[in-house]
Amino acid sequence: MPVSIWERGDGYYFVRFSRPESFRRSAYVIGDFNAHSRGSVELKWCGREICANVALPPGSYRYHYEIDGKQLLDPDPQGNENALVIPESEAMGRKRSTSSIYQIFVDRFLCVRQSGERRGADLRTMAGKLDRVKAMRFGAVYLTPIFPSPSYHRYDATDFFNVDNYLGGNAGFSFFLSKAHGLGLKVILDMPIHHTSSRSPYFLEALRDGKFRQWYYMDENGYDTFANAKSMPKLNYDGAVEWIKDAFRHWSTFGVDAFRVDVASGIPPCRLWELRNYVAKPIIAEIWEKPYMWLNAVDGIMNYQLWDVVMKFFQGQVSARDLEEVILEQRKFFPRPFALNSWNFLGTHDTPRAFTLLKDKMRAALALIYILPGTPLLYYGDEVPMEGNADPDNRRCMDWSTTPALSDLITKLNALRRPKVIRSVKVRGDCLEMETDVARASFCQSGKHDVFYRSYRFYRRGKRKAKSRLPL
Repeated sequence: MPVSIWERGDGYYFVRFSRPESFRRSAYVIGDFNAHSRGSVELKWCGREICANVALPPGSYRYHYEIDGKQLLDPDPQGNENALVIPESEAMGRKRSTSSIYQIFVDRFLCVRQSGERRGADLRTMAGKLDRVKAMRFGAVYLTPIFPSPSYHRYDATDFFNVDNYLGGNAGFSFFLSKAHGLGLKVILDMPIHHTSSRSPYFLEALRDGKFRQWYYMDENGYDTFANAKSMPKLNYDGAVEWIKDAFRHWSTFGVDAFRVDVASGIPPCRLWELRNYVAKPIIAEIWEKPYMWLNAVDGIMNYQLWDVVMKFFQGQVSARDLEEVILEQRKFFPRPFALNSWNFLGTHDTPRAFTLLKDKMRAALALIYILPGTPLLYYGDEVPMEGNADPDNRRCMDWSTTPALSDLITKLNALRRPKVIRSVKVRGDCLEMETDVARASFCQSGKHDVFYRSYRFYRRGKRKAKSRLPL
């Protein structure tokens, strides 16, 4: 269809313009929504056609196309332009963060075989385990990629618009979404959009000097990749941005609540800003070092800068002063919504397991990431807690046979009000002392930790604050 429209959920609509023609010089959509100006809405290759994606409020619009200097119209024009009417809808408001997140590494969360490259169950079967996640009072689940791919981790996708048949296809994911939403869990989808698989049909056509060559960084000497992996050619957003926006719109209207962008540090911040403002759902970026270039581009980050210093502090590799410096630096420079949406964690699929590194200090480290502003994330199996060194050892099959030793603590932490403000941070000896709007705590490398959190008790004449001690 030349123009397709979908509700975005906040009163705006996704609007996709498309044409079957190819172009040599330029292709634009021109209308009263962009002041009839060339350049602000460009048509790019989106698979087998050219397209442009915008978000518009309800109203009546007029538009036409200009391709290589020639004006073109869709069927049934009104005069020298086409008419586009978008009806009114009930605005729902822009969706934002969640209280806490449980990360599922899709191929290892529920193993149906103990050897081989792929071991996991399909999404419909995995959905049966979400009750345990909800019982620990998590607010969302984050799924690593679910797209068709030659690898078990699926970070080298061949198709961003469908779910791997091994996982039950789109129908299996639809069932998983329904189960999660029925339990009150949001679903966050991992989008490995920094690169594709070298087996992607679009990359294979690009190698033959096809029109998708502009989607990649390539010349006669080769092509750019992720981490020198020839199986993961890097995407060029100057050519591929509308195709990527198509993919985000597809999964947003499918029911996904938020997105995590893999290797976001390798994508221009301006393109992430464009994507974020188009999709209007939270986008969290994977950034491993200082994240300041992305503060206005995305809703939050995977806070690896904080993770690094927290883990080193509890292992005795850095001082309390080093930990204080990072916390105060982020308090100074992070806008509050960005800080609250950023993910605090002790481990992910890219790090050694927290329990392997911290042992009995893991309980105190968990308390720290929960009382700091941000969104706590728990890697699957850390409630057991499972062991594991660097990738791939940190991706063992989930242990469903052991009673989770940390689930009671995690449930208590998830029941706390999420902090919004750090009131004070100071160092006393080997201890970091901190107060937020919900807790007062002391974390010491000598092993003495105290966390008091504020709760509310109700009396006949109103509400009175009380303090409770967290069992560490």
